[in-house]
Amino acid sequence: MVSATKPTDLDRRILAPPLGLREFWYPALLDSKVGKKPVRLQMLGEELCFFRDRQGKVAALWDVCPHRGASLSQGDCHFKGTVACPYHGWVFDGAGECVSVLSEGPNSGIPGKVQARKYATQTMKGMVFVWMGENEPAPIEEDVPEEFFEENSQVLYRTTDWPVNWRVALENSMDSHVYYVHRDSILMFARGPQDPYGRTPRIRPVFTGNGFNVIWGDQKVQGNPRRSWGFKDYIDILRGKMPYQDYHEGLGRWPKSKWRLLWNWVFIPANKRRWSKPPTTNNPLWGPGHHLPGMFRSDARTHMYTRMCVPIDENSTRIVYYHTTRPGSLLGRIYERVHFRLWNNWVMNIQFSNQDVKVMAPQRYDTVEKLSGTDSEIIQWRKLLQRVAIEGRQVLKDLQAEHLAKEMDTTEAEEFAVEQLKEQGTEDVAEFLAGTISGDDD
Repeated sequence: MVSATKPTDLDRRILAPPLGLREFWYPALLDSKVGKKPVRLQMLGEELCFFRDRQGKVAALWDVCPHRGASLSQGDCHFKGTVACPYHGWVFDGAGECVSVLSEGPNSGIPGKVQARKYATQTMKGMVFVWMGENEPAPIEEDVPEEFFEENSQVLYRTTDWPVNWRVALENSMDSHVYYVHRDSILMFARGPQDPYGRTPRIRPVFTGNGFNVIWGDQKVQGNPRRSWGFKDYIDILRGKMPYQDYHEGLGRWPKSKWRLLWNWVFIPANKRRWSKPPTTNNPLWGPGHHLPGMFRSDARTHMYTRMCVPIDENSTRIVYYHTTRPGSLLGRIYERVHFRLWNNWVMNIQFSNQDVKVMAPQRYDTVEKLSGTDSEIIQWRKLLQRVAIEGRQVLKDLQAEHLAKEMDTTEAEEFAVEQLKEQGTEDVAEFLAGTISGDDD
């Protein structure tokens, strides 16, 4: 039950809507998936029916016939640009207007008097986006990454369903689990020795118009420095000149062995080339970080990785991956497609991400948490979701003026996180987070 006074962190999680934020654009399905038959898809707890209108564009209606509640997606597209209910043959066009009733004949008095609920759609780079809100659609440029509006960009996709709530799926990209959960992934082998503690994030809000992005910068590493790519670094590690393992009192060393190093060196040349490339984008709004309503982006220099969490129902989330490149020729476009299918898609979107799903599926989201310093980004994200859920999309403009969450109350979990940061010696991050919680400007 939500507290009537000072909110707790559990209250904040409950206030973030389990079926997602409504007043936003979401990716639905590939344009190529909609053919001569209507297609049913569940999003944010609602069933939608997709079909093609008279102009050949993908339209979306609520998958409930306003006559007696039958499923429109179980019907047929008898006539161009329409979908007919399978029960009584009520025919609807792309605008949701009933244009005929086949079971009553041409003289039916229903056409022109009944409207099915319509969802605004836009198709870009082969992906159909749907406005899930009740109000007039916001400019789609605020919710969809910049590359979808570039003529020469190429966006490749993978879509899969995770058996977790969208909040759990999104928060997975905000903490320090990566170098533990994914320690045996091919991607970690390819990246080379890493700091197993992850990073202690410095949270910074970035605003452009109505947009919001949470970004971070790496802090001074507390522990063994392992983010290195050169051959000499590997030799130093193997000779014991550069630390690779920590000793945990009463337990032993971690990592337990150095066998991963036998694989890491193979990828050194490719990594050096990759990190010598310029950033994929210089636009802070669409750079690495998190973006409403449920997006995480990471710049790999060779491509921009995006993971979009689309709520299906309270217990499942559709994950839509965008793999963005900007090839300069037809041969380059072909190469990027082949490389994505044979390497990037499997190594990141399948093998790596399946490790996340394995630990997230049994995770509880309704218990009291004891958060650590590396959870500070999750704290800030939950505060943002709480305000957007309560105040709506307009809060983004308010946050720009307020510089993020000045009026939010502190929570026991946030205070705990600050104390943990101080104990870890990251005083600058603790001071920033404490200032953000209390509403002070930095």
